Amino acid sequence: MKKIAIIIADLDLGGGQRVAINLANALAKENEVSIVIFQDDDIHYDAPGKLIHLDCPQKDNIIGKAFNVLKRAYRLRKLIKKEKFNHVYGFMETANFPTALVFNDAALSVHCNPRELSFFESTLVKLTYPRVKNIIAVSEDVASILKTDYSLSNVSRIYNPVDVEDIVAQVEKPYEHPKPYIVALGRFHEVKRYDLLINAYANSKMKEDCDLIIVGDGDLREDLERQVNSLQIHHKVHFVGTQSNPFPYLAGAKFLTLTSRTEAFPMVLIEALALKTPVVATDCPTGPREIVRHGENGLLVENENTEAFTQAIDDLFYNELMLQKFRNNAIDSIQHLSGGVIAKEWLSL
Repeated sequence: MKKIAIIIADLDLGGGQRVAINLANALAKENEVSIVIFQDDDIHYDAPGKLIHLDCPQKDNIIGKAFNVLKRAYRLRKLIKKEKFNHVYGFMETANFPTALVFNDAALSVHCNPRELSFFESTLVKLTYPRVKNIIAVSEDVASILKTDYSLSNVSRIYNPVDVEDIVAQVEKPYEHPKPYIVALGRFHEVKRYDLLINAYANSKMKEDCDLIIVGDGDLREDLERQVNSLQIHHKVHFVGTQSNPFPYLAGAKFLTLTSRTEAFPMVLIEALALKTPVVATDCPTGPREIVRHGENGLLVENENTEAFTQAIDDLFYNELMLQKFRNNAIDSIQHLSGGVIAKEWLSL
């Protein structure tokens, strides 16, 4: 039995946090796992094993962020020395940077497109990531960017794990809506291009027979609501806010839509497929093309092309044979992402 630490800033709602918990659950079946966090104001996931809080909340200004990296590194060093972990895994930049400073044998998981990092973050990547044994990219495209843009030679690709049984168990029954609906899920950030989704839906034929439900929240909500009102589809588009359990919405949908300009390895696509819900996604960098098998479990659409996305959602909604084919292929298409398979890849580092 190995003693493993998973370092992550917090356990707030988010894709990276879900991945960390999925991996922790898989590893905890045969190992002693500790989840180490820096702030505990919004804990939305149950951690297996021990939960250790180092009380170093995030700062907003550059000086505060730089000081925080050092403060977190200091507290991590003391913890690692005390606990004598066999494996230390960092998740996302806010945890990766301090981990890299104090534990050269760590494996650090990169959950974003590195080309979307701020100047401050890019600088820290260049300073800290070469120090550690393993940098784990969540997709082949992310791995390629880390190797070419940052000249890193310590990069491996390990996909995010999914626990199909756990996801299915969280759906007592699919969400019930008066009409058929398609769904989108995620934070309201410009990179997610919800404006494109709303325009594509407004231009579609299927809007007459199908509603759009958007699960999530963020600073752009008022802008998106104004857009919906201006297009006179406010009775068709439903903003339901952030949901602690979004899976019933995924399970009840005709299909999931993803219109992001860029991603890393979007978990929502995998989670939809785990519920046999087909997907329509932009072929953005990076990740969707490594999950969506075009014409097999969903459709890939040219990135940032509103007209093409409209055509795709119309084509799929009105083609029941295609929908059923995608449902039938969904589970098989993500078998290689099971927790047991991915846990072995991490332990083999």
